[in-house]
Amino acid sequence: MTPEEKYELFEKHCSQELSINEKVRLNKLIEEDDVVKEELRVYEELHLHLDASFNSEKELEALKNNLKEIGEPFFLKKETKEEVKKEIHQEINSGSKVIRMPSWVYVAAASIAVIIGSYFFSQNDPVYNDFAEIPRLSIVERGGQEENITNAEKAFNSQNYVVAEKYLSALLSKDKSNSEYQFYYGISLLEQDKYNKATQVFEKLHQGKSAYKHKAVWFEALNQLKQKKYNECVELLKILPKEAEDYNFAVKLINRLD
Repeated sequence: MTPEEKYELFEKHCSQELSINEKVRLNKLIEEDDVVKEELRVYEELHLHLDASFNSEKELEALKNNLKEIGEPFFLKKETKEEVKKEIHQEINSGSKVIRMPSWVYVAAASIAVIIGSYFFSQNDPVYNDFAEIPRLSIVERGGQEENITNAEKAFNSQNYVVAEKYLSALLSKDKSNSEYQFYYGISLLEQDKYNKATQVFEKLHQGKSAYKHKAVWFEALNQLKQKKYNECVELLKILPKEAEDYNFAVKLINRLD
């Protein structure tokens, strides 16, 4: 059996995917070879640790694939079975009771430690830009403020939020109850780090019954995230109902913050 085939048996065993024939094959291996038995024990412990350390199947699968890519070159360098047995025999004769593990086991374990360390180091607290997807401003009902509307759209969509705030404010001065103007005005404020003013806008929208009711909650949560007020952010995210457009993003953000 090649090291790769053994690795595959270990993985299937831990994932409970072994066929009847594969179970018989693995049982025979560990009954006949204490080294393989110990290798499997180490592999099981590492597998359990990985399952307990990652929140999603996607994350775990990515890590396993990385580990396999790192580990395979070392599997190919593994000592032959006879070499391992010879070294075990020598250790037994010398009075040692320690079972010698093939070098690839230590390398694989070290690789996992490096990968896990790198993974968690990179999993810093989420930031605003990780989740903020700014929608384009395209005002359908033009009303009687064509120039202000055109200028507001141009400024907002080019991320010139200082100018966008100016024109959206002008639009609201003529139509204070327009929820679309309010929503994009709030985002313009948030993008300029005018947190308190943005909160006032989003809270007002949330209390209303417009199409921006849930969007306002999501962006107010991002407002809190941008200020690193994580508890406040989570509490707002929990308000979002499942039918909200940003519900799945909210769940993901909560998982990152918990």
